[in-house]
Amino acid sequence: MAKEDKVKVRLKYYECNMTRWQHMTAYLGFAVAIGAILFIYYRFLPVSVVGGLLIAIPQEKNYSRSVMRRRQIRLRMQFKEFLEIVAISVSGGSGRSMENAVTDSLRELNMIFNRDADIVKEIALIVSDYEQAGIPMSKGFAELGERSELDDIISFAAIYKTIEGKTSDFGYIIAQTRDMIKDKAEIVMEIETAITSAKSEAYMMLVLPLLLVVVMSVMGSGFLDALFTTWIGRASATVGVICTFVSYVIAARAVEIDV
Repeated sequence: MAKEDKVKVRLKYYECNMTRWQHMTAYLGFAVAIGAILFIYYRFLPVSVVGGLLIAIPQEKNYSRSVMRRRQIRLRMQFKEFLEIVAISVSGGSGRSMENAVTDSLRELNMIFNRDADIVKEIALIVSDYEQAGIPMSKGFAELGERSELDDIISFAAIYKTIEGKTSDFGYIIAQTRDMIKDKAEIVMEIETAITSAKSEAYMMLVLPLLLVVVMSVMGSGFLDALFTTWIGRASATVGVICTFVSYVIAARAVEIDV
């Protein structure tokens, strides 16, 4: 049983790791939200319910991909903090080994994050494999790089494997590696900030037509009754719904930038 639990925590970060309950919760949330949007346009409950349940399926899949991507980004930022700790530990002529620095980094990582953070679990696995099974840490980092598909971790693992036990200047090399990965992480953070701002603006533009329809329906003294009762109105509403969801998909895909 313990062996099965250990295997389970070796996540593949390029795959969706959401639980069934999380998938169901996200699906129901999208179904309710989409159903509400359809009801605003159609004022016909069966269409709202059926449409919400159907359209929520691809939206939930898109959400799952976004969750996976955010987790990879979060692991990249956490790994940057890990490198900061290790670089400080092995620099300055302290004479500490890389293995000791990695092991001691767990204490600092627990203080910065928590024991449920991905980086804490992964470093704990690498340390456990090294202490209990004698697996070189370079192999552990290489395996983490494969499971995360993050260039930063893959590069670090390759450098670590190259210098492991072959040079006394590994403190300087690790510091240089830290600086390169840190610079890239800062660029990623700037891009993510710009993406978040653009995404907020795009979503605001998508919400405005819905608010306009709601306000005009409530205060328009029957001005929009034709939208809900005539075939021309239904067709116009359908065009509006299609434009809304197409715009949402375009906005969501446009901000998915890999660095």
